[in-house]
Amino acid sequence: MKALLISDKEFQTKTYQNLKSLLENFLNTQGLVIKIFEVGTDDLAFCMGCFGCWIKKPGECVINDKMAQINRNVMTSDVVIYLNPIIFGQFSANIKNVIDRYLPNMLPFFEIRPDGSTMHPPRYDTYPKSVIIGYGDMISEDDKQLFIDITKKHRRNIEVIIYDETPETMIEALTKMELGRVDNLL
Repeated sequence: MKALLISDKEFQTKTYQNLKSLLENFLNTQGLVIKIFEVGTDDLAFCMGCFGCWIKKPGECVINDKMAQINRNVMTSDVVIYLNPIIFGQFSANIKNVIDRYLPNMLPFFEIRPDGSTMHPPRYDTYPKSVIIGYGDMISEDDKQLFIDITKKHRRNIEVIIYDETPETMIEALTKMELGRVDNLL
């Protein structure tokens, strides 16, 4: 099985280094092969909203940068873990860019969710399990909850963990998850 770690290389704090090391050790003990992408502003252009990923090159972004490689690795992985510094209860700009540029993996149509919001339907039959781990030093309870709410609003198939407790708590949360491909829920 394959695991993909995606992180923001512009926020490589001591907390991040500890989290990354903890995850690598855990995933290795689970027998997963790990690939890591550390992204920064110099690696990815921002989405232009051109819809080329749906019209010109269905399933692929038309921008020639690191995101094409990331999307291929996402879709061939069993689990994708985003390591995200929580900034005012939100994603970092680089992680948000990766999430936005995931668009080619969805269809250009809309479906209405039970809460009345809309989202794009899946392009594929299965997707990797998605986990986003928010981290930071001295994150307020409001920022933690905002991060969880926003993340869960945009994806149905995602686990959200806040890394602010002991390493044992993180391992316990990960151990409870099935780290493998899931059906076509996004």
